[in-house]
Amino acid sequence: MINKHMEKKTFKILSIDGGGIKGLYSAAILASFESKTGKKITDYFDMICGTSTGGLIAIGLANGMSAQALVDLYTTKGSSIFPTSNSYFIRGFQNSYKTMRQLFFANKHSVKPLKRILEDLFGDKTMNGSNNLLCIPSFNLTNGQPKVFKKSGIQTEHFVDSTIKLVDIALATSAAPSYYPIHEHNNFLYTDGGVWANNPSLCGLLEALDYYVGEGKDFNDYSILSISSITAPNGWVSTSNKSKSIIGWKEKMFQTALDGQSYFTDYFLSKIIPKINPKGNYIRIKSPELSKAQMNIITMDRADTKTLKTIQTLGIQVGNTFATKPEILEFFKTNKNYKNI
Repeated sequence: MINKHMEKKTFKILSIDGGGIKGLYSAAILASFESKTGKKITDYFDMICGTSTGGLIAIGLANGMSAQALVDLYTTKGSSIFPTSNSYFIRGFQNSYKTMRQLFFANKHSVKPLKRILEDLFGDKTMNGSNNLLCIPSFNLTNGQPKVFKKSGIQTEHFVDSTIKLVDIALATSAAPSYYPIHEHNNFLYTDGGVWANNPSLCGLLEALDYYVGEGKDFNDYSILSISSITAPNGWVSTSNKSKSIIGWKEKMFQTALDGQSYFTDYFLSKIIPKINPKGNYIRIKSPELSKAQMNIITMDRADTKTLKTIQTLGIQVGNTFATKPEILEFFKTNKNYKNI
């Protein structure tokens, strides 16, 4: 029996995939939603989940940034985070140097520019100041277990994360293996949450069912809006050399894991949600189909002007298309209900 105070209260979750600079695509979609509705994301979702670059977006949204401000951040600071020349010849030299560095010596990129940007944005802020519940996946290398940094409500036992600086959480979720250094905090070592939860929708669902939705809880149903990153077709030809070294795998090793995890989570949720109680709704905005020319320039860490403009344009196109769909507008009909944050 549903308590009268639970009637028509839907727990709304926004989930944002990881994907490096391709987070610009996700941010552009959300900016289109804010522009078309005239409403801020933070006011209409009870929980925001994000992995890696999606975690940075989630933290930004939950701390007062508009989606357009995040788009502007990617377009103006992207080439600082992932140094990429607009010159074809210089970019070729950069790629060769960074690939050699990545394969034999250290992480591909310095984390210093990203850390400076995060410190400028968030300073000493912690989870306590966030306007939304948060789930930010990472992986704890010290104990060999997945870690979800949470801004939780009074219903849960997760209070320790509220004292961790947002900068540390952002660096922990985005420490992509071989791209950025492992992030250390309080003697624990963390790497990118994409190694196990590149699509963090399932993290949000489990948190909702554990504490917020269902019999005896504040909400009687839930709705998840999941935003993918851009993924390119990555099938291999049948004649590929089947004996691959680490050098032979190169970037495909990490990217294949990200794509596979995101796909499985989407498939699992689309199958399981219609069959479980409490009832829920799951909507996934998937990657656009890319032309061959687009596939040639869009990677996790290429941030020249042409690539950034292409990624942003794809996000705007997809965002404008979905911004008029009833299932998306449903998220913006009522303000978020969860207030004890």
